[in-house]
Amino acid sequence: MVSNPSSSTEVWINSKTSIKFPFEPYECQRIFMKNVIDVLDMKLDAALESPTGTGKTLSLLCSTLAWVQKLKESKPMDFATWQSSGAGGAEKTEDKLKNSFIPTIFYASRTHSQLEQVVHELNRTEYKWVKTTILGSREHFCINQKVKKIKESNRQAHVCRGLVSKRSCHYYNKFDALTTDKANEILEKGEAMDIEDFVKIGTQNSICPYFMSRQRSETAELILLPYNYIIDPKMRRRYKLDLKNSIVIFDEAHNLESICESNASAELSSTSIALCIEELKKVLALLVEEEENAREEADNETEAFGTQKIDLTKKLIENLRTEDLMALLEKVFTLEENFDKLFESDQLKSVPPLDGKASDGAILLETLANSGCDGNSVERFVDVLRDAISYLLSKNEEVSLTEKGDGMESVADFLLSIYSTHAQEVAAAVGDEHIKLADRVDPATVARNCKLYIRKDSGKLVIKYFCFQASISMRMLKMRGVRNVLLASGTLSPIQAFTYNMGLNFGAILENEHALKQVPVLTSIVTRGKHGGLVGSFQNRKNIEYVSDVGESLIRVMETTPQGVLVFFSSYSQMDELVEVWKKTKRGASDSPETFWEKMEKTKKIAVEPRAKEQLAAVRLRYTQGVSEPHGAALLAVCRGKVSEGIDFCDAESRAVIIVGIPYPPIHDERVVLKKMYLDDLMGRKDLTNEPQSSRDWYQMEAFRAVNQAIGRVLRHKNDFGTVVLIDTRYASAKPEMFPKWLRNTISRCDSNNCALKTARFFKERGHLIENSKSEYIKKQAKTCKSFRQVKSQSASNPKDDITDITLEDMFSPANMKIEKKEKIEPRPIKYDSSSSSVFSLPTNEDELKVKKWEQENDSQTNVSSSSDLNKRKYKAETPGNSSGQHVVSGSEPPKKRKMVLLTRETLPEKYQNALNIPTSELTKGMSLDNQKQFVATLKGYKATNMEWQEVFQRLHQIFIPDRPDLFISCSNILRSEDKMKYIRRSLGMKINY
Repeated sequence: MVSNPSSSTEVWINSKTSIKFPFEPYECQRIFMKNVIDVLDMKLDAALESPTGTGKTLSLLCSTLAWVQKLKESKPMDFATWQSSGAGGAEKTEDKLKNSFIPTIFYASRTHSQLEQVVHELNRTEYKWVKTTILGSREHFCINQKVKKIKESNRQAHVCRGLVSKRSCHYYNKFDALTTDKANEILEKGEAMDIEDFVKIGTQNSICPYFMSRQRSETAELILLPYNYIIDPKMRRRYKLDLKNSIVIFDEAHNLESICESNASAELSSTSIALCIEELKKVLALLVEEEENAREEADNETEAFGTQKIDLTKKLIENLRTEDLMALLEKVFTLEENFDKLFESDQLKSVPPLDGKASDGAILLETLANSGCDGNSVERFVDVLRDAISYLLSKNEEVSLTEKGDGMESVADFLLSIYSTHAQEVAAAVGDEHIKLADRVDPATVARNCKLYIRKDSGKLVIKYFCFQASISMRMLKMRGVRNVLLASGTLSPIQAFTYNMGLNFGAILENEHALKQVPVLTSIVTRGKHGGLVGSFQNRKNIEYVSDVGESLIRVMETTPQGVLVFFSSYSQMDELVEVWKKTKRGASDSPETFWEKMEKTKKIAVEPRAKEQLAAVRLRYTQGVSEPHGAALLAVCRGKVSEGIDFCDAESRAVIIVGIPYPPIHDERVVLKKMYLDDLMGRKDLTNEPQSSRDWYQMEAFRAVNQAIGRVLRHKNDFGTVVLIDTRYASAKPEMFPKWLRNTISRCDSNNCALKTARFFKERGHLIENSKSEYIKKQAKTCKSFRQVKSQSASNPKDDITDITLEDMFSPANMKIEKKEKIEPRPIKYDSSSSSVFSLPTNEDELKVKKWEQENDSQTNVSSSSDLNKRKYKAETPGNSSGQHVVSGSEPPKKRKMVLLTRETLPEKYQNALNIPTSELTKGMSLDNQKQFVATLKGYKATNMEWQEVFQRLHQIFIPDRPDLFISCSNILRSEDKMKYIRRSLGMKINY
């Protein structure tokens, strides 16, 4: 639905709050926004599941911003005082006003590309004027080539800080000199900006976009940022994020539980510790040398005794002192020794099937404390390491690239992660919600929710600290003063387990319905194949009967499904194994002429998701091109992979979603093994008020969360439709709540034969929709499935780009389309124009077919394209001795061709001339509504996108032939001049002579 911010609909949620929505909202959107407003009023948290395509992002933005706007209107004097602060940083009193009265909204999503889509959605609304910024790393923002050429993000940050401190970055210097008024003039464009906008403005004005975006966050009402900037304590501190009285939104929150656990976890290797020791030694040697030089220079001065010496030493050394470095070096030595001893001790226990050893997290805290690093000293410990890193990086010529502080950085990050997770106030919150901070619960309370795991790899230790309680990260946010946490996704199911594990105070838990009452989805659980039950267990992968039945099931669904099919496997290894067998195994009897794979390739154009990220674009292109072909295409991919999340497959690209097997997490993965051990330990505890989740339930929940995310590909908007096929009998025994609420009533069980029959019937009933979607697919591919930036530029250039706004009058403007008889002019070869008697070549059908055959056989040598092709072809007349007219094609030589015959419009067959004189206004008279829609969509696609004339020819042929060939010929008048002649030539070649 196209929205115009100037014509928004006012939606009253309750007697106090109204929301300006870009269009009349659906019932599911009203319900969603009401839940948001309710929890904001009650100062509670929310878990909101709403199917893909129901405007979740738009609803989140409009409802939250409307609530904040209402709050601003109720305190206009206070807000005006805060707003008067400049972009160069607010005063403390004004900051207090902001935090006290007007909550800042932090909108977090998983990737920057998802945040760019949020900006696009925001700019569709009347709230686009809200002061907004987007945060990201220097990797995305920096325009200084000295920094951009560095690949490692940590090193980029240190080099940037060094250039800034030395005033050596002219982009930063210009930013630093920027006045508040000038900054507002540059950045206030009347709508939200994404990263590309900031970079563009920074480049145009030679001002650092990274620091502009960060500075803008000090007074912004809406801050867009990736998950980890909010969850990770190190990132929060780096970007100076003040969460007090804020509203934090996590969009696409289905992975949030694992992300929270990951951000509270840490990893360190003995190699990094050893490197840290070497780097500290280097810093110490350089520092001692500088101190000696400073003393010598001071001794040579003639000023009062000791004065210059003290000043020089202070200037050179600043906060970095040799005694601090020596103390730190000793602690790191001790830490290295203690880890070696710990690995050999009986405090760690073997964990089959893993190679390493594990224990409760408290053992790590004990080891760090014995090494001289505890919660009281860690800040100073890390500060010295940071100063040492900056010092090393300042010695560009004196220090090799291998001594730039990577080891010190690893140790510092490890310690910060551990002690941020185990801070006293967090321990209090995790230990018991009712315990006051003053009671200072021991951090070991948190450690009970973690596991320490150490393994030896090639003689080196790898130390991993796993946090298995997502609520730790969430409660850390609440302890920082976060007012509300809103968790939203299209797939939070099973939602009860999700909300339990997040540990928040939920005032709303929503499982929303789809925008349509009758969901246009057919869901089939395929329980049996030709040889028996379909159980996709690990042991069954090599069972030839199982592999054959899965292959046959896929083929049957592919044969009955038009356009695009997405096939998801549990893992890359499973996909590779099955494909390998399908390529070798014959279908049916042993003397069958084709393998399973060969049949699949005949049925659909096959693309396979690559492991390498850089190859994905080429595979995606192959798939989308195949979807537009007559038989369609199939994309083989992996659950939790690059295709199952983050890529929008619209309409024709996802007519069916097939999932082979159940994507359980890898059973021998370290995190999986230790998580199950942790949950089993919890089940044995007697001091818990609520029954914890069992390891079995968690393992199943992880699998179905991946399944539900893949299923979400099938419906992208209210007019979409498709089928879901789950090929595994184990799905039949799953509880209904394991699936999204909107899907549950569509599920049925069947064997592979019945699945194919039901699928065929489903799509036959929607034949007219499929035909319409074919005509619109190229337009959708160019608009909906492009990046939002391309969509934005298109809509800005032509507000009528949407097909729903196009009328026949728009398509057939008399000035451009009507055939007018004009004064005859001299004929010109090749070109044909509707307003003149142009000429074109007209070979005989026999010769044309021979030429085409030769071109196909010699395609690598001949590439025929554009209107100049006919000039390149020279049709030679038969020689006098060749009375038969036969042409012999041999080798790579083209057949002998007749002389080029130049025909004016008058030399066309009479019926063609009459057809070309038919007014365009006659084309749609008497046409059915479905054909009229397809006709307009085809011409609009040709006009607004890069649709080729061949595609137009094919689509119009379906509409007019065989009933009205005269109108079919007349349609050539609508095409661009370079395509008209080709259209008529093909018509003649196909003997459309009516």
